[in-house]
Amino acid sequence: MSYFLILIEKHLAEKVDIIAYCLMNNHFHLIVKLIEDGTVVSQAFSNLFNAYAKAFNKQQNRTGSLFEKHFKRKKILDETYLKNSIIYVHSNPVNHKVVKSLKDYSFSSYNYYFSNENNKSILSRSEILRLFDSIDNFDMVHKQKSDLDLDLQGRGLDLQGFENLAGNQTKEQNDNPNFKDKFYQYIQTLQDTITSNLETVDGKATFREDIWERPEGGGGRTRVIENGHVFEKGGVNISGVHGKLPKSMQAYFNVGDVDFFACGLSLVLHPKNPMVPTVHANWRYFEMYNADGKIVDSWFGGGQDLTPYYLFEEDAIHFHKTCKTACDKHNPDFYKTYKTKCDEYFWNAHRNEARGVGGLFFDYCKATKTMTMENWYNFVTEIGNSFLECYIPIVEKRKDLPYSKEQRDWQEIRRGRYVEFNLVHDKGTLFGLKTNGRIESILMSLPPHVQWVYDHQPEAGSEEEKLLDVLKKPVDWV
Repeated sequence: MSYFLILIEKHLAEKVDIIAYCLMNNHFHLIVKLIEDGTVVSQAFSNLFNAYAKAFNKQQNRTGSLFEKHFKRKKILDETYLKNSIIYVHSNPVNHKVVKSLKDYSFSSYNYYFSNENNKSILSRSEILRLFDSIDNFDMVHKQKSDLDLDLQGRGLDLQGFENLAGNQTKEQNDNPNFKDKFYQYIQTLQDTITSNLETVDGKATFREDIWERPEGGGGRTRVIENGHVFEKGGVNISGVHGKLPKSMQAYFNVGDVDFFACGLSLVLHPKNPMVPTVHANWRYFEMYNADGKIVDSWFGGGQDLTPYYLFEEDAIHFHKTCKTACDKHNPDFYKTYKTKCDEYFWNAHRNEARGVGGLFFDYCKATKTMTMENWYNFVTEIGNSFLECYIPIVEKRKDLPYSKEQRDWQEIRRGRYVEFNLVHDKGTLFGLKTNGRIESILMSLPPHVQWVYDHQPEAGSEEEKLLDVLKKPVDWV
């Protein structure tokens, strides 16, 4: 636990003021006041948890996720609620019968406020004095917790919403949702889920992690897998970037000099076996602000699509059916609409063929009379959560099929068409290049081995020609 406190100071100092904490054997609580932007703080917490998990796993000679449940947080707007939350956090060791007195527990901020050796780089003593007037009153109020509980109930506030952050249903205070922070936290969790599952499927390679910062604002977390049993190369990246919208993008969006924020998860997986299709997915959120910092426009976007080298019709049907099931939970027209947009978007115009067998593509999903931003958030996260079910069963079915050198050559020739689309047509690649994005992360989508063979034509009646025939005209797979 002492090491966890050291990591808290390393990763959270100057980004938050820590008002209270309590570290227990199987969970912890932190109450913080944000100094930096919420996205910066989310990334700092992610770095903290990753650093601790790596150190713990190394010490215990173990692998995998350390935390059973995902990190959750709650925005506190009421000062009385904040006071009671601080008392609840400090009371954890007594409530769980670890100690009889608050002062008997070492890994809580409670004792720090009575010590002359208070570590000011970790705790915000001034905030406690402002809330409780003095340390004596701070101590007295902790002993009179029941009085505060009655006061909260009389004002219609409920500490249960704070107590159940570990995962149970809670009674939340109503405030305007911050989709920027909410969605960034979602993609952090989704990245963990996807990479963990892909490592299990591969059975050999693991993801290498690279945390980076963008000089103009923001940063991200790149995870790359290479030379595995299944995946020759792949990446699952998240980023949250902000700053002045570049002139080139101002013209694209038809706006003036504005600030922007963009975050998203983007992934591409290039399997070794040509019988396993390449897959791409992206889920993103964008905001633009006026001179006063108010949001003037915001939208969600994303999608997922499949690029086979050899056509197994049942795989395409499975992928599309799973996409449709996710869409139908929100609107029965969504699948047809976004399937069509996917066919249109992933069209290699200079080759007059599709990049693959499609999937879903949606963009500029803004609030309307029928779809609030909360509705769009729920839809986009539904699609994100469906990804593993879309793809993993196909990989499991095809990854051990035999293949020849000629089939591998065909895979590399088709990969060339994939590269052409990404560098010529893809909006995400172009946006990253025009906003001074991180080049390693942007070009992560490119496969490691590619061929361009002059005027290559497959044999008539071959499996290769069968694929090209399908790519010439979109197919209704469902």
